[in-house]
Amino acid sequence: MKLTQYFFLIIYISITLWGCSSSKEIPVARLTNLQKQIDSIFNDERFVNAHIGAIIKTMSSNKVLYERNAHKLFMPASNQKILTASAALIKLGADFRFRTILSKSGSIKDSIIDGDVIVFGDGDPTLYSRFYKTPEEAFRNWAKLLKQKGIKTISGNIIGDDNAFDDIAIGNGWSHDGLDVWYSAEVSALQFNENYVDLTIVPPSDNETKCAIIPNVQSSYFNLIDSINISDTKKPFINVTREYGTNDIVISGNVKKNSAKIYRSPSITNPTKFYVTVLKEVFEAEEIKVLGKALDCDEIKNWNHKPKDFTPIDTLYSPYLNDILKGMMKRSQNLYAETLVKTLGYNFLGKGTFENGRKIVNEVLTGIGINSDDYAYLDGSGLSRYNYVTPAQIVTILEWMNTSSLSKAWHDLLPVAGVDGTLSGRMKNSKAENNVHAKTGTISNVRGLSGYVTTSAGDDIVFSFLINSHLQSTKATEDITDSILQILAEYNFKIN
Repeated sequence: MKLTQYFFLIIYISITLWGCSSSKEIPVARLTNLQKQIDSIFNDERFVNAHIGAIIKTMSSNKVLYERNAHKLFMPASNQKILTASAALIKLGADFRFRTILSKSGSIKDSIIDGDVIVFGDGDPTLYSRFYKTPEEAFRNWAKLLKQKGIKTISGNIIGDDNAFDDIAIGNGWSHDGLDVWYSAEVSALQFNENYVDLTIVPPSDNETKCAIIPNVQSSYFNLIDSINISDTKKPFINVTREYGTNDIVISGNVKKNSAKIYRSPSITNPTKFYVTVLKEVFEAEEIKVLGKALDCDEIKNWNHKPKDFTPIDTLYSPYLNDILKGMMKRSQNLYAETLVKTLGYNFLGKGTFENGRKIVNEVLTGIGINSDDYAYLDGSGLSRYNYVTPAQIVTILEWMNTSSLSKAWHDLLPVAGVDGTLSGRMKNSKAENNVHAKTGTISNVRGLSGYVTTSAGDDIVFSFLINSHLQSTKATEDITDSILQILAEYNFKIN
């Protein structure tokens, strides 16, 4: 079925329902007709080889309006974040804050810290322009604090202690050919600029001049290699790569003079070293001399310290978890999700490992009524193709969160159709706009959309759509799911 057919189907339904009393309860025949309409959309010939799972339920009467393979397992893509976010919100609470401790090892003599400055992190992912004026703002505030104390020199090193988390920086089953992109950024207990670099590529005004490549953070930690060709005849494209294990970022391709700016965000390796390197550079830019090096604590033999071993200078508290989760769910930020799994492990089992975090997630979902043997939770974000969950399990979580004391906070996290996040450009100019609150999901050959919609008659609906093993475009899958949600938003009969 093509997009024009969806359009006329929605118009037909709207005309059929127009003028009917919204107070009427839905008869069996009308429900059967709704199910046939949804079936006709899912039976699109483009998706004949796809594996499609769906469940649509009312929240007031717990009535299943439609289901297809609802209890079969699917790769959820970023619908996996529904599992992670719900567990984090339930266990940590909306007011949870990360805590980063700045400390020193030596005494202050005149204007000199006669020793090292040590930073202990527990995963704060927010040192970025999403939460600060600039990513370096917190570092500059620390520099100002030191200067207020009369400090002009640090004789030792700037050391980053990331031992709250283990050193496994990427998720289970992540594709190796995407690790140099922002959405596959490495995870650490010390994180800066979301562990990538935002690049603005500005084409020149003539064919003899190079592009201007402007990073949002200036640092010696990474190396930008410009291999861009300026040409009016070759097809324009930009490719940004970083060889695994290095921070040499190669920008190649062809651009035309006077063409539009191009934006890319390559990841970096060893976020802890990135953090302390930039911190040292900011101190020096603020005229605090650092005589030592920027070091990851793993570079120091037999390092095994806690914050209590040193003299505290300052404690940086992150924004509240509720705000962090909004960034995670609306933008679908993988780094935040992977961080939160390890945060659960650190806060409840003493060490920030994925395995410890998964135990806490499983514990939460068991309490909701989902057996841990019935799904596969192999990363927190959904980037892994090892994850498996059923549409019915996702709906169980959505129903539980909707009736809990966290309901308001939970709904505020989700992208809103036609308004924000990953749904900002979808379902506009329809009754689904500013109505559907749902989490999207996308990896190769996988799409997901799960959340809530309210019918024209006022019934609150919960749904989960998971599409696996398809070879169609993102737009084609959106035609399917969005058309069904527009039908539900238009539905003008009370459902008993």
